[in-house]
Amino acid sequence: MNKLESALHYAQLGYSVLPMNGKQPFIKFANTPPLTVAQVKYYWSKYPDANIALRTVDFFVVDVDTKQAHGKDGMKSIKDLPKGVILPTRTQRTASGGFQMFYKKPNQHMKQIIGLLPGVDIKAHPNNYVLVPPSTTEKGTYQWFNADAPIKEPSATLLKMIANYQAPINKHHPLNNPKNDWSKHHTSKKWTGIVLDNLVKGAPEGQRNDYMTRLCGQMIYAGADDNTIWLLLQYTNSFNSPPLENKELEKILSSIIREEIGKS
Repeated sequence: MNKLESALHYAQLGYSVLPMNGKQPFIKFANTPPLTVAQVKYYWSKYPDANIALRTVDFFVVDVDTKQAHGKDGMKSIKDLPKGVILPTRTQRTASGGFQMFYKKPNQHMKQIIGLLPGVDIKAHPNNYVLVPPSTTEKGTYQWFNADAPIKEPSATLLKMIANYQAPINKHHPLNNPKNDWSKHHTSKKWTGIVLDNLVKGAPEGQRNDYMTRLCGQMIYAGADDNTIWLLLQYTNSFNSPPLENKELEKILSSIIREEIGKS
């Protein structure tokens, strides 16, 4: 199949398909419905060589790097896990030689994680995506290992690992050295610095909506792109106790956008 036929095939299977310029989307897509068959035909007639990406809406991906291509041996991390944590499922080889295993999303909030294990990431955000065959990059071609295999349910152990993950604090980072205390070298914090600090503060139950609304307004005021705002809201939400549901975040974003449009 050519790329148009492949894109149509994915769309007809119910996936949210994106036309890609290499690894970057040709279109804005954050929080939008999946492309229709007619839209897929339109975009691939406009961009016949476009790569194909699938948004991680109903599935998530265990993204495994290789030591040769990425400097971290994700396959060793996977092999070192107890038997039954990583179950057989639809899997592809990426253009750089890594592996991506596709699993059905559970009916619960899923974290997007960089470094679940050395060389192993989790791609789970509804506005994230992965390239799929027959996409190509300068490094090579994406290929299914088992194109006819279904996307399976993940193991309960894997879901627990993801849910319990906490990003490690790097004690040896230069900014953790008192000699490198940057705050001593400037007399006042700029507005942007305050906003960036607030992104990782989080808020307890009862204060989360006000906190997220304020941050959303600040990012819109700063002129950030829609996709950037949504991704940062998702990131910031992970610091809330507990995180808000995605539907609630969508309401906050829609409300702020309507308010800003009303001012214009």
